[in-house]
Amino acid sequence: MQHQDGKRILALIFMAMAACLAGASAPVPASKARPSAYEATLEEQGQTTPQVSTDELKAILAKGGAVVFDARTAEEYAIAHIPGSLILDEKQLGRFTQSFPDRGIGIVVYSNGPFCDRARLRSEDLLRLGYSRISRYQLGLPVWRALGNIAQTSLQGFRQVARDSNTFIVDARSRSEYAAGTVPGALAVLAGEVSKAEKDRRLRYLDHSTRVIVFANNADAARAVAEELAQNAYSNTSYFGGTYAELKRAKFFTERKPSASDLDYLTK
Repeated sequence: MQHQDGKRILALIFMAMAACLAGASAPVPASKARPSAYEATLEEQGQTTPQVSTDELKAILAKGGAVVFDARTAEEYAIAHIPGSLILDEKQLGRFTQSFPDRGIGIVVYSNGPFCDRARLRSEDLLRLGYSRISRYQLGLPVWRALGNIAQTSLQGFRQVARDSNTFIVDARSRSEYAAGTVPGALAVLAGEVSKAEKDRRLRYLDHSTRVIVFANNADAARAVAEELAQNAYSNTSYFGGTYAELKRAKFFTERKPSASDLDYLTK
């Protein structure tokens, strides 16, 4: 569903950009590049907080220019959230000032996209609490993913979806570790292998809107494979931010050795 929402929202963004450009009274100077979808925002009349684009949000996350908050439910956050963001629980707003006493800190709030009011409502709540530097990423997680970016899954979220038949799990550890035992149903894909995996049976028949979660022995290794999948149009991809050892300690699955057929295509 998020995949379809993201496509719908992207279409609206491009239509809005085209309308703005078509309605201009003067031609756009050749030296001035037209804005891309990565630079777009959905401006609203009478908005109380400014919006940031996807490129601006990525820069904020990279440089630590503000604290990014997810205004969705705790369950949604656990399953998939923008890496580096924190949960902004409506029920915990009373304690927010204790955790973030500086009313001048930069804050960015996002939720489920242009058609979700949570980012706007929580931003207004924070304004009432006295915070003055609040922005919204109103495009939200669906467009973030549709533009080739990935999400992160917590241990609780992994537990929630691991047994879902609609979830595709990728093991990005070494071949020997995978062969020794893995999450039931997981298939091995290493960094640099996505194109190859699309030609063999690992990804050949996988719908591009399927939820994909990647795990490894560390978050960086899992993220690398997740980013490669997202750049190959698997837009519903996230990575587990912990380790395989953490998954095992949680004891919500029984480790299994992969079948002989799952090992056949492994060359490394």
